[in-house]
Amino acid sequence: MKGYAIIGKDGKFIEGRLPDGLDKDKFCIMCAAAFGSGYTAQREIKDMTFKVVIEGGKDNIIIREFDQKKLVVIIGSEEDLEKFMKGEYL
Repeated sequence: MKGYAIIGKDGKFIEGRLPDGLDKDKFCIMCAAAFGSGYTAQREIKDMTFKVVIEGGKDNIIIREFDQKKLVVIIGSEEDLEKFMKGEYL
């Protein structure tokens, strides 16, 4: 895993470890917007969004609900997300 963040659904950074050189504020706001867009689109087809995956060349960005008010963003793999959610990276 290259990084993670817990963010508010409004895109505000709460805690995490993100890669150096990354614009934390812009990254978190865009992740919240991506999740919100996916959530709205899924709701239109009567489905629930559990996560949004942005596939990259080397790394993926995986965004899912952490609780009712927060999202977790993982820069890494699905396996990294599962380990994080089990508390293995904390």
